[in-house]
Amino acid sequence: MSFRGLPVIVGRTAGAGNFRLGLGLFLLLLIYDGALRKWMFPGAEKIIFIAKDALLFGLIVFAMINRQRLANSMLHPAARILFGLYASWVLLDVGNFSLPNILVGIWGVKAHLLYAGLIFLVPLAFSNLSHLFRVLVKIYPWLVIPVCALAFVQLAAPAESFINQQVRGGMDMISYFGESSLVRVTGTFSYITGMAAFVQATSLLGMGLFLGGARSRMFLVGLGFVLAALPATGSRGVIAVVISSVVIMLFSAWLSRLISMRMTARVIAVIAILGVISLQAQDEAWLALQQRAVTVADTFGDTGRIFTAFTNAFSFFDVAGIFGFGSGATNYGAFALAKDVVPFSWLPTGIYFEEESGRLVLELGMLGWFFSQAMRIVFFLWAAKLAFKGLTHTVRVVGVLALPVMALGMYQGNGIFAPPIGAAYYWFCVALLAMAQYEHRQILAEHLQIRARRFQAAVSR
Repeated sequence: MSFRGLPVIVGRTAGAGNFRLGLGLFLLLLIYDGALRKWMFPGAEKIIFIAKDALLFGLIVFAMINRQRLANSMLHPAARILFGLYASWVLLDVGNFSLPNILVGIWGVKAHLLYAGLIFLVPLAFSNLSHLFRVLVKIYPWLVIPVCALAFVQLAAPAESFINQQVRGGMDMISYFGESSLVRVTGTFSYITGMAAFVQATSLLGMGLFLGGARSRMFLVGLGFVLAALPATGSRGVIAVVISSVVIMLFSAWLSRLISMRMTARVIAVIAILGVISLQAQDEAWLALQQRAVTVADTFGDTGRIFTAFTNAFSFFDVAGIFGFGSGATNYGAFALAKDVVPFSWLPTGIYFEEESGRLVLELGMLGWFFSQAMRIVFFLWAAKLAFKGLTHTVRVVGVLALPVMALGMYQGNGIFAPPIGAAYYWFCVALLAMAQYEHRQILAEHLQIRARRFQAAVSR
C-alpha cells in the first residue's frame, strides 16, 4: 500500500523525532490512563488523569520556546479567522464574573482549546501526509487489538471480576445491557464513555485508511477487531454514528474518485464480511444491544435526542444571554476546583444540561456559540472541498476521512465535554486538513507555474 502525495519531503524539522515520541506517549496515555488509574495506581488516579494533558501542554510550550515553525501545514483562511475568534472568546470568558474562581475558567480553556494544539504538533512530527499515513497504517493494529481483546474478556467475565471495575463507585457504577445482563465494558478506559469514543474513533480512522488503500493483513485484522467490539459498550449512539459515517465515507470516496464503482462494491463486500464475522463472534453482545435499544426507547422515549443534540443550544439562549456564565461553567472538573461551593450553584437554579450544544451556550453565551458553530461549519465545508477537489490522492483521502467527523462536529459539537479521545480525534482530523491544505496549495502552485511557463513559451514564438 502506498499513499501518493508530494514527491519530496517538506517541512522537516530537526526535532521531528522528539515530537513523534511525545505524541506517541500522549496517545498511549490517552488510551491507557484509565487502566493505570483503575488497576495499577488507584491512589494516584487524579495525577494520572491530568498527565496526558500536562504532556500535551508541555509539547506545545517546547515547540513555542524553540520557535518551531510550520512549513508543511496551513489553515484555510476562513477556518483560521473563525478559530481565532472562538479561541479569543474562550480566553476572554475566563474572566466571567459568574464563575466561582479563576481555576474553573482555566480548566474550561483546557477543555475547549488544549487538544486544538494538535493542529500545531502533528505537522511538526510528520514531514508530509504520506509519511503520516504510513505510520498510521503500521501502528493501527497494535493500538486497537489489545484494547478490543480486553473488551472481549470483560464481556465474558462476571461483573464482580477485578477486570470490570471502574475508577470510582465500585459495583454500583457498573452498567449492564440486555436480558442476559452483560457488562457494558470500559476496556482500558476509566468509564464506558471513553471506550465508546475509542471504538467510534478507531472505526472511522480504520475505514478512512482502508478507503485510502490500506490492505495489509494485520491492518484488516485490526479493523475486524474494532468492528467486533462495536456493541461491547452497549452504546446505541456509537452504532448510529459509525454506520452513518461509513455511508458518508463510501459515497464521498466514490464522488472524489478515490475508488471506482467496482472498487466500491468490493469495499462493501469486505465491510459485509467483517460485519458478519462481528455478528458471529459477538452475537450475544449484538442481541443485548438490540434489547437495550428497544427497552430504552419504550421506557424513556429518548429518540428525540437525535435532534436535541443540535437544538438543545436554542433552549438556553435566553438564560445565557450574549456572554454566558464563563468558560468551564458546566464542566464537571469544576467540582474539584471549587470545593467550597455547591456544585453548579453559579448557574441559575433548576438548570438541567446534558448535550454539548446547550452546555456550550451556557458557558460562552450566544455569541460564543455562534463563533463555535460557524467554525465547525467551515471545517466541514473545508473537508468537503478537499475531498472532492483535492489535487492528490492523499489530500482526497484526508477529506474523505475527516468529512464525517466534521459533519458530526457541526451537528453536536467538537468534543469539549466528551471523553478526551473523542476531542483529540476531532482536532487530529483538523490537523490532517491543515496538512492537506498545504499539499493542495503546493500542487496548485506548481500547476500554475507550468501553465505560466507554457503561456510565455507560446507568446515568445
